[in-house]
Amino acid sequence: MQNPFKFYIYEEEAYIYDTNQKLIFKMGVKESADVQDEVQALILENGEEVDKDKAWEISGLDKLQPA
Repeated sequence: MQNPFKFYIYEEEAYIYDTNQKLIFKMGVKESADVQDEVQALILENGEEVDKDKAWEISGLDKLQPA
């Protein structure tokens, strides 16, 4: 089974794209959020696809310690 998630960097922010739901979510420690439709198109067209580790690094999630 193929991983349904792709990761993008756009304007110095990290995003995760769920290919099953066709939705993009902003990843971040300070803010995680849904992304508006018109911004989703920009990210998919102009964003840089990266691996999960790079997306976690850009978002700051790699610095979180499990409780």
